[in-house]
Amino acid sequence: MTVVRKGKDKSCIMEQAKVNIPDDLIEIHDPEIDPGQIMDQIRERIRRRREELGYERRTFPTFGATAYPGEPADMPYDPDLYHHLRLVNETFAPIDTRPVLASSPSTRVPILGRLWQRIRGEAHNLVLFYVNRAVAHQTDVNRHLISVINRLTALSQEQQRAMAALRKEVESLKERPT
Repeated sequence: MTVVRKGKDKSCIMEQAKVNIPDDLIEIHDPEIDPGQIMDQIRERIRRRREELGYERRTFPTFGATAYPGEPADMPYDPDLYHHLRLVNETFAPIDTRPVLASSPSTRVPILGRLWQRIRGEAHNLVLFYVNRAVAHQTDVNRHLISVINRLTALSQEQQRAMAALRKEVESLKERPT
């Protein structure tokens, strides 16, 4: 399905959106007609048509962080890697940058104190605005980097298990009489 949305500059942006249509969307009470088969035919025709028109096939990432895979119990592993990986997963936390202004003697002056308190608060908020933008960006980068490291470690575990199984299979084939 193509979705058209307006950009900030009032230009139209075309996006491809994947729509999952359940097979039971349309009820057909004819035993000779299979709605699932019809939906499969429709999906296949759409796929072929997109190929003919040259649509690029896009896959979109899932929106979730990859969890810490944990130390594998069934194979040897690098203890330093898992120690630091566990620590980075435990210590990652979003940063709180709310304005915290302690009262000072100058804010207790009857009329000027309130004025000084407001000026001081607004100046502090201005600084925090720019700091929060930088911190939010760095927190996002850190979250993504931790997720990537977790995913790479999990992939490494899967590959090590596959290699161990292949080694075992090769050894069994070598021992087998020909």
